[in-house]
Amino acid sequence: MSNILSDLSIQLATAIDRASAAVVQVHGHRRPAAGVVFADDLIVAPARALGDDTAVVRLATGATAEGHVLGHALSMGLAVVRVPGLGVAPAEVGDEPRVGHLAIAIGRTWSGGVMATVTNVAVVGGPLRTSRASEIERVIRIAQAPHGALTGGALANGDGQIVGVITNSAIRGTTVVLPATLVWAAAHQIVKHGGTRQGFLGISSTTVVLPERQRGNHKQAHGLLVTAIVGKSPVEEAGLLVGDVIMAFEGQPVEEPEALLTLLRGDHVGKAVVLSVLRGLELREMSVTVGERPKRRG
Repeated sequence: MSNILSDLSIQLATAIDRASAAVVQVHGHRRPAAGVVFADDLIVAPARALGDDTAVVRLATGATAEGHVLGHALSMGLAVVRVPGLGVAPAEVGDEPRVGHLAIAIGRTWSGGVMATVTNVAVVGGPLRTSRASEIERVIRIAQAPHGALTGGALANGDGQIVGVITNSAIRGTTVVLPATLVWAAAHQIVKHGGTRQGFLGISSTTVVLPERQRGNHKQAHGLLVTAIVGKSPVEEAGLLVGDVIMAFEGQPVEEPEALLTLLRGDHVGKAVVLSVLRGLELREMSVTVGERPKRRG
């Protein structure tokens, strides 16, 4: 008769061996953190652990290599590092876990050794607001307190596939994990564009309370009053005017500038969207081709 505990232990150890091969240690201007190899010569790691331009990567063998930072996913607190000739096979991504699934949190100790702990998925949900103007559409939370050695490391399933990247953020005693599919998508945007893309309309706006007469048959009491328009911007080309009130973006009501910024995701760049705009007493549907917000320099 097989020993269930022994069989489980062997399976967990095998999964850890498989997943940890793609988990490295990164050194910047702060204390080291873990990072995950997501493509050939490319690592995703916590931005706060890295310098502005370069990082030293410590491999499982103890060897070190120097890489350079390609860009950041600011809302996720992550950065992408390219290490030429890294020679580490990228992690394999697994299906997003469900609440109750067992999972393995994998990181690197101060000395570079593998650190792993078995946990369970406590919550899968979202969105998670990370600032007044950005949010992460979905997060995983595990029944594990944050630990420095695990930050930037991988959450793996029982097959050794990566299902998430571990953060140092906590919500009610659980650690926040970013789903691997979202992280990989953001990381590939950084490789292609130098950073995650943000949609751009070219307006300044403020919340305005509409008088009942101007609301007409609409129940929405608030909108975004356009107070300034950038020259040659998407909204100027679409014909918006200072004084217009934006009521909805693609049918979704917007009542605060931050709400509009959140809706201006990178996947809208270059695509036409419909803005519901109140001009005087007339509600208009206006098509605007979303631009890309210029990257901040320095």
